[in-house]
Amino acid sequence: EEDLEGIPYKPLRDAYEQEQHVFPAGHYERRLYPRELVVKRALQKYKTRLNMNRQSKKYARVEEEEDDIADALGSLLKILTEENKAIKKRKSNTYWYQNEDHKRSQIISSLKVVSFSITTNLAVALLKFGSYLYTGSASMLSEAIHSVIDTMNQMFLAFGLIYSFKKPHSDHPYGFDKARYVYALISGVSIFEIGSVYTITHGVSQLYNPSLAFDHSFTTAYAVLLFTAVIEGWSLSFAYRQAKIQSKMEGVSFSHYIFKGYEPNTIAVLAEDIAAVLGVIIAGTGIGLSAYTGNPMYDALGSIGVGSLLGGMAVFIIVRNKDALIGRSMNSTKQRVIVDMLEREESVLSINDVKTMVEGPSYVRFKAEVFFNSEVITKKYLDTLDTSSLLEEAQSLETEADMENFMIDQNQRMVDTLALEVDRLEFLIKRKYPEVRHVDLELL
Repeated sequence: EEDLEGIPYKPLRDAYEQEQHVFPAGHYERRLYPRELVVKRALQKYKTRLNMNRQSKKYARVEEEEDDIADALGSLLKILTEENKAIKKRKSNTYWYQNEDHKRSQIISSLKVVSFSITTNLAVALLKFGSYLYTGSASMLSEAIHSVIDTMNQMFLAFGLIYSFKKPHSDHPYGFDKARYVYALISGVSIFEIGSVYTITHGVSQLYNPSLAFDHSFTTAYAVLLFTAVIEGWSLSFAYRQAKIQSKMEGVSFSHYIFKGYEPNTIAVLAEDIAAVLGVIIAGTGIGLSAYTGNPMYDALGSIGVGSLLGGMAVFIIVRNKDALIGRSMNSTKQRVIVDMLEREESVLSINDVKTMVEGPSYVRFKAEVFFNSEVITKKYLDTLDTSSLLEEAQSLETEADMENFMIDQNQRMVDTLALEVDRLEFLIKRKYPEVRHVDLELL
């Protein structure tokens, strides 16, 4: 840096900074110096071009030795990485849609699961309503409403799955993947308004106007709750396993997947099943205490507990899908990997102003400004030419019009070379993370 002191330079922005000259802790300022001024300063220090070239070759030998070591370590790391990928691939299929047919098959599979959930929840709701009519239990009514809400929720999720498969058109060029978040949000609102508010209101009214008759009919309530607990517990274990598998496929921790994972359907089903199992426990406890003590207050409190549980689940679903609809960036680790991968390319000097957006469970947009190395791009262009023929063509120019046509032709080819380089970088990103389906690289 002392040798370059006094030479004007252009500061390069960090990939995550909007303004120049702003560098967070752990970052350093990267600078771009004019080549001719650097060469001039080198001549002042080493006196002659011969000495300057000797010094350059000396540094080049050191860098070559370091590169050999780095290449050896890189090759070893590559072998280990490929083996690790192969193991993961054998364990599970990729989560991201490979093509439209794959997407269709995955959605049909999800619809089968949702359809089964709708059927079972509806059957359980009918059993609970029958038990409520037989026993008059407020907790049982809350559980019956809970099952109805679960059935409605599954219908919303099914409709969102079907709607998300619509093909993009001029009004919605990025498709309809976010429809899943929309209908998951609607289901959350319905759970809060219909399920939580009504069951809490009913429980409070039972506190002031108890109407429960304590007799042998509670045996029916216990039988229904036990049957429900078995079904909901099985459903919860299945949803939990699916969530664990999908969190590994997304390459994130289980807790990160629960709160910020791309797929809303699995999380909604998991939240419902957790609430269902806890609801059965709360309702059973309330009914049991009322039957044991003869005091209907416990049954009413059970109804309020189930309603509060529904409210908490609804708030979780609403907040989670609200964040997805407003716009959330992709996983920060994956984003950093993409930036590092691009900045290792010799044609790239820096990556600036990176922005990502999750457009749906299988769709991420990536945008960045790229400062290309013009020297490398030019060399790539020259490698495609016969330079001797180019020289002859340049020497044959006689008029300004000939020069203008020659320059237009060469510049067009240079632009084509740059465009091919942009396409290559976009391909690298999509190959690394298939969920990044739209890449926008802007030139600086």
